[in-house]
Amino acid sequence: MVRQGSSERTITIMNRPASADDVRNAVITSAGGTPIRVRDIATVRDTYEEARALARIDGQAAVGFQVFKGIGVNTVRTAEAVRDRIAELETLHPFGSRLILEDDMSEDIERQLTDLRTRALFSALVIFFVLLAFLRSFRSAALIFTTIAFSVLIALNLIYFGGLTLNLLTLMGLAMGFGLIVDNAIVVLENVYRRWQGGESAAEAAEAGAKEVVLPIFASTATTLIVFVPFVYLQGDLRVYYVPLAVVVGLTLVASLFVAFTFIPSLSARLLAAGGRPRARWETAGEGGSAKPTDPTVGAPFYIRFYADLVGLTVRFPWTAIFITAVAFGSSYYLFDRYVSTWAMWGGGQGQDTYIQVQITLPRGSNLERTDQLMRFFEERVAQIPEVGRYRSDIRETFGSMRITFPDSIENTQIPVVIKEQMMAYSHTFTGAEVRVYGYGPSFYGGGGSAPNYGIQVLGYNYERVRDIAEGLGARLQRLSRVVDVDTNANSNRFRRDKAWEFVVTVDRDRLSTYGLTVDDLVGRLNAAVAGTAGLSRLKIGGEEVQFQVKLADNLETDILELRETLIDTPDGRRIRLAEVITIDQQDVLARIRRENQQYERTVAYEFRGPARLGDVIHDQIIATTDVPPGYTVKAGDRGFFIDDEERTQIVMVLAVALLLVYMVTAALFESFRQPLCVILTVPMALIGVYLAFFLTDASFTREAYVGVIMMLGIVVNNAILLVDHVNGIRRRRPDLPLPEAIVRGTLERVRPILMTTTTTVLGLLPLVLFGDTTGTNIWDALALVLIGGLLSSTIFVLTITPAAYHVVERGVSSRRDAPVPATGLPGVSAMTESAI
Repeated sequence: MVRQGSSERTITIMNRPASADDVRNAVITSAGGTPIRVRDIATVRDTYEEARALARIDGQAAVGFQVFKGIGVNTVRTAEAVRDRIAELETLHPFGSRLILEDDMSEDIERQLTDLRTRALFSALVIFFVLLAFLRSFRSAALIFTTIAFSVLIALNLIYFGGLTLNLLTLMGLAMGFGLIVDNAIVVLENVYRRWQGGESAAEAAEAGAKEVVLPIFASTATTLIVFVPFVYLQGDLRVYYVPLAVVVGLTLVASLFVAFTFIPSLSARLLAAGGRPRARWETAGEGGSAKPTDPTVGAPFYIRFYADLVGLTVRFPWTAIFITAVAFGSSYYLFDRYVSTWAMWGGGQGQDTYIQVQITLPRGSNLERTDQLMRFFEERVAQIPEVGRYRSDIRETFGSMRITFPDSIENTQIPVVIKEQMMAYSHTFTGAEVRVYGYGPSFYGGGGSAPNYGIQVLGYNYERVRDIAEGLGARLQRLSRVVDVDTNANSNRFRRDKAWEFVVTVDRDRLSTYGLTVDDLVGRLNAAVAGTAGLSRLKIGGEEVQFQVKLADNLETDILELRETLIDTPDGRRIRLAEVITIDQQDVLARIRRENQQYERTVAYEFRGPARLGDVIHDQIIATTDVPPGYTVKAGDRGFFIDDEERTQIVMVLAVALLLVYMVTAALFESFRQPLCVILTVPMALIGVYLAFFLTDASFTREAYVGVIMMLGIVVNNAILLVDHVNGIRRRRPDLPLPEAIVRGTLERVRPILMTTTTTVLGLLPLVLFGDTTGTNIWDALALVLIGGLLSSTIFVLTITPAAYHVVERGVSSRRDAPVPATGLPGVSAMTESAI
């Protein structure tokens, strides 16, 4: 401030640099009258801020950005708009630059949707020809086939009004429902046709035939729907993925139920009236009337005659049949438990893409230039391989990653495997850096992605003891020929390792004090010598505020010997070497100390070279054979893409509740606590087929497979419900028939609709698992495989073991249990005696 008269004025000193040259020529001090300028002791550069990360595509510098779609917006249309915009911007780029669409999620969605539509269409055609083969009538097959179209249209309207969208999951639900849609229509039409064959008019047969199966069809559909109710208790990803799927399947079944009892009876009456009546094999006098039994095997197809003998044998020796089923269940479970990998989150090998991942990890404190140098080494080698389609590198200060992709023509060949081995050979030439090479896709490890990685957790209250146990485990693992890359100091996450080392500086306080220095003084001088930088500051140059930083030259790499010889100033003007007051040693450390439930935790991580299932077996054996002191625990660590304990609990809970609900529905239908046991017995019989299906296809039993088992609970019991209900109906209409004869006759009358519904459902699902490169490449593979295996197995056992189980639970209360069995004319039944009953 200056005073001029009665006024005070502010004086502003304008001494701001206008350019970098002004900073370079600025005087900072003087020596003997000679000014010392910045340029005399430093170099001033006007440049960009130091990079913290680098990215390259095919060796060329790159920057990237991501485009995210809004909530509720169509992914495919958004991607199309982005591609169109990229094409427009291409002409505006400087020479030598270009935009590359590196990753487009819509491509995979479009591929899967196209694949799903193709398989769904093929499923529909297969179902039609199956109906035509069974019914031997084009009109009847077309009648049932049209229920798919009507049911899907009704379901689409319900989906729309329910606020759901058509996506991969909902479309999968519609496609999976094709075979289930026609089941109700088949049962109604077959029952109408059978009564029409027995002499009733077309209108009477349509009305009475539909009424006769109302209750069992409603009950069987209810059991299918009821298993979806516990899905509302799912949380997290399980809820996001599978609740919409359950809703769509449920809406489709409700629509098929409506069509089966409206469209089918009305149109079947017209079709039957217009056609000629075939020769009747079984004449029915209607509900409550008498029937004129003839031998239903006369003129029947071979499979009916064979089945008549088989079911008669199982009813005669029920406990033997049940014992054989139990042995089959135990054997199949043994194969499943020993050879099938379970509780995986996703199936297959992370999709169908084949690529190689090179990861470089440097110790803490490493700089970007060193990581970039190592990554360029791999880029130069990859650039010389003509089979490589593209390689992309991302570099950080202590971590670098390169993804190598291949053209479609060689993705499923052994070329990627050979290139991976070359990258692994290069990785062994480095010290001081951790280099890992992974292969993903069908070409690697039989389509199972990269080699299985495992972790074993050690828990205890004494840190040193936990470390010793982990080191012992590591020594045992290193003796196994298939085990490589053992790390006894790993993070519990198998994708991140916590093994590290550091230099420890020990200060000699006595010697330090003789030079008049404090520890704080030493730390400040040591930090400047090691880091070589001052903090970022701001300076106005030419009216623009810019950042500046002061650094020591050659600060990027600090040699320990040079650091010991570094000179520092003392308060009295002397200069001493750091080695006179400090010692520097290197030691291994944990990047962090981890505890779990207040116990020290350490993870032993390793990679297993071989089949995943064999790796699981060895992993379990290592854990089981490890002896630890009381209070210490050794258990399996995190497996990455495997279901966690919380999701396992959710799935098990839903399975238990679904099974209970199925029992409650069937108990209400039969008004019995015993007969539902015959229906519930279908579930373990279906699991026999599930276990064998996954064993024979060498597929992983993923999260989708467990959801498929829940869906299967409500589907496989349908045939047993129809069978048991029909046998009950025959016993009500013909109380004079002995129990074994009623069982056999009722089973024979239901064999054709059961075979038809199973065949249409299985063949309708079969295209969903065929034509893929590997089992598990799509989300619906495991679902469809569970249903196919369960339906095939349950159908075989329902038609043979369920009659025997019904005989066991009912003969103890039958009023005719001691009556002699009259001749029935049925093969396998006429020879029954009182003692056999």
